Amino acid sequence: MKIFLIIFIILGSLTGAISALVWLGLYNVAATVPHRRIAHLFLEEVRDRSISAHSKGITFPSLTNPRLFNIGFKHYHEMCRVCHGAPGGSRTEIAQGLNPGPPDFSSKDTKMRNEAELYWVINNGIKMTGMSAFGPTHSEDELWGIVVFVKRLPKLKPKEYAAMIKSAGLQEERGDDHHHSHK
Repeated sequence: MKIFLIIFIILGSLTGAISALVWLGLYNVAATVPHRRIAHLFLEEVRDRSISAHSKGITFPSLTNPRLFNIGFKHYHEMCRVCHGAPGGSRTEIAQGLNPGPPDFSSKDTKMRNEAELYWVINNGIKMTGMSAFGPTHSEDELWGIVVFVKRLPKLKPKEYAAMIKSAGLQEERGDDHHHSHK
């Protein structure tokens, strides 16, 4: 019985400390302040396990269709590259200001999720990261197209990406697209 009382006191103290931390606003949620290492590790684990669990059982179409790649390229270029980068492009101010920072899919060093996980993330987004949910505004072909494009992105060279932009009649990112004058 004494052990239960000790456990109850410890759990009550932890609950009180966490409640005080939240209620008093002591945990700084500013994007300019990185999470403490323990919070970062915890949040990464929660994110990764959630994505893995929720993406199980997702069935997908044949991802070798070049039409999907072209659809995905156009949507990636217009929406995703601002945060996730493109071959030969520099990180935008938006990407630099996000915490946690978005993965740079044009980098060969980026840990890539499997197709089902990518689809789930693109479809549903991720809370408190800046990753939007595109499922409500995009068709299945568009979502799967983005998956196909993202999987191939690390292999694209800057000149290939630039040629794709020109061929699709899209605008290249200009230096002033994401830079605003500061007062």
